[in-house]
Amino acid sequence: MIPAENDPRWSRVLTSESDLSAASLATRILISRLRREVKSAPGTIGAKVAELRDFVSKNSFAVADMARF
Repeated sequence: MIPAENDPRWSRVLTSESDLSAASLATRILISRLRREVKSAPGTIGAKVAELRDFVSKNSFAVADMARF
């Protein structure tokens, strides 16, 4: 099951420096980009969480990736 957008795990993934090496390439690329964007504009975190959640909901492999974070 995919957590709701307001679940703190989403923002934690985007604001931390946790290792992404265990995730798939597509997930690593997306999270790296979103982290950079959130770092440069913290007010956009809600939109970036929505983008990450949307990606995970459309890609079953990403569900497993997110379970690692």
